[in-house]
Order: sequence, then structure tokens, then C-alpha cells
Amino acid sequence: MKNACLALATISLLGSAWAPARAQTPGLDAEACGWYIILGCSRSRVDAEFTLSRLGGAMVGGGAGSRVLNTSLVDGFRDGFYCVADGPYISQSDAGSVAWIEAVPDAYVKRGC
Repeated sequence: MKNACLALATISLLGSAWAPARAQTPGLDAEACGWYIILGCSRSRVDAEFTLSRLGGAMVGGGAGSRVLNTSLVDGFRDGFYCVADGPYISQSDAGSVAWIEAVPDAYVKRGC
């Protein structure tokens, strides 16, 4: 959590200069699954919405845009969380090409259906 707070403080100071690069192919694969860049998760939707807002809102990120996911509604994710995610992207490499790691060092890519 300390790293996430530090990343959010850094983002606030840098403004739009840190904007991630755009990935090429947002969407779902043939199995109706997609790849998401996970930027942080919480048990509280309010906390996740706050994190999304601090990161720049729904229009920031790669071509798919960022949002809060209810993990109980996405197969492949652990139930009971709200995750700030950029996606879905059609492939792991497209999701991985978005440079979120610069703004959120703990960001990772995960597949969900």
C-alpha cells in the first residue's frame, strides 16, 4: 500500500507528462477473454474509484481505457475485490506494451473472461 500511495503522489505531481503509451488492440480474444493491466485492488469499491480518479480517470491508459472491475464478475479473478484495471486487450503482449509500470510500479497483467 505504501508503494501505491507513493506512486499516486508521484502521478499527482507529474500530471499528464507520465501518460502511458497506447496499446494496439483493445478487445477480447476468441474465447471471450481479455488481458487486463491491474493497477491496484481493494475490498472497497469507493477506494478503488478513488484510486482510478487519482490515476486520471477512465480515459487514461491504453486504447481500452481504465475502469474499476468487480472481480466477482470476471472469471479468472479472485472474488470479492474491486480492481482498477486498464483493459481488456486482445493479447498479453498488447496489454504488456502499455507503460503503466512507470506510474504504478506494482502493476501487472492478468487474463480474465
